[in-house]
Amino acid sequence: MNGRHAGWQALLVIGFGVATVVGAFVTWQPDGPGSPPSGRDDWGLTRRVPIPGPLPTQPAVHEAVRSTLPAAGIPDRPDDAVTLTVAYVYDGDTIQVTDPATDERTRVRLIGIDTPEGTPTPQCWADEARTRLAELLPEGATVWAAPDAQLRDRYDRPLRYLWTDDGRFVNYELVAAGAAEALRIAPNTAHAELFAAAQAEAEASPAGRWGAC
Repeated sequence: MNGRHAGWQALLVIGFGVATVVGAFVTWQPDGPGSPPSGRDDWGLTRRVPIPGPLPTQPAVHEAVRSTLPAAGIPDRPDDAVTLTVAYVYDGDTIQVTDPATDERTRVRLIGIDTPEGTPTPQCWADEARTRLAELLPEGATVWAAPDAQLRDRYDRPLRYLWTDDGRFVNYELVAAGAAEALRIAPNTAHAELFAAAQAEAEASPAGRWGAC
């Protein structure tokens, strides 16, 4: 009688030990090539191996670049901007305008940007930059102009920020399209951070010259 009880007790101990080892193995084993992605094995037991989250995507990168835009955003046309008439587009950052009040013609250089040179030998994206500016400001169109701290450059050209008649900020539009790069020259830096952020996004796309040159 005592011998039979001892035998049953021994079998129970052995069985409990085997079940514990098997359960521990099933609970611990890592995901293999054929493992269910839900984090549970074929027996419905939860594995203690974390499932990695999704990898970052390209839109997340662009969103990070957009977050660098200044809080002020793209400026509206200022109240003190003056109206001029586009007479000719020289290149991506220089136009000739006519003052309607005096009929005087002046060559204007856009502040805070630089585009590839068209002469004597056209640089990469020079023609495209000029075309983009001509689309924004075709000959005969009204353009609104406003200065920064320094009114003229070393060539005695008026330095101006420009807006289209429907309110688009031309200097910014050229950088955002990848037609121009940001050019920071003190003291005319009122919108330098905006232009730098627009260039970073254009390069990340890449847009315009940044994908072709």
